[in-house]
Amino acid sequence: MAQSIVVYMKDGTKKDFPHVGRAGGSHTKEIRYDGGFAIITDEYYNETAIPAQDIDEIKKKNHR
Repeated sequence: MAQSIVVYMKDGTKKDFPHVGRAGGSHTKEIRYDGGFAIITDEYYNETAIPAQDIDEIKKKNHR
């Protein structure tokens, strides 16, 4: 299922990870939590790790 992820930071900024899709299948953004980090993986398997201590809220929106 396609999804977008928005991470709201404690300093008031936000990091937006919109769904952009990828040809050839059902690739989408994913989020996991590991060792004090929220890790976002994009459609091309690039990862962004954000320290949990800096995060205020995370919202994930499924698209269909």
